[in-house]
Amino acid sequence: MNTIDLCPFSKPILGKWCHCSHARMAERCSGKMICSQAQDYRISCLKLDKLLKTNSRFIFGISSQQVELTHAKLMKIRCGGLTAMQKVLGINSGQPVDILDVIQSTQQQFRDTAEFPYNEIIRDIKEFKLR
Repeated sequence: MNTIDLCPFSKPILGKWCHCSHARMAERCSGKMICSQAQDYRISCLKLDKLLKTNSRFIFGISSQQVELTHAKLMKIRCGGLTAMQKVLGINSGQPVDILDVIQSTQQQFRDTAEFPYNEIIRDIKEFKLR
């Protein structure tokens, strides 16, 4: 299995913070998941993950893209970011976030995930608590 095929949201999915109907277990012991659909889905998720990380680096005092983020910071960025995006997009927040719904709603409302107003969710990412 190539690491490029891995879902960037594997850990949040396993932690039940979000879900994706296309995520499939690749390695049970390590909790790695892959996308069972076309490469377009995986590219969309990788792009969203990169945008969330890029737009929230400054709240952790990280200026370089080269700095490796800790697991806890990645979880705050991914889980907190998806939850906050769900709220801004007006998607039912009573359930775990559906990653594909967030991506599709963002594309409908803002034409592209890069156009999402990430400044509106930064505080929610910073304040997000896993437990």
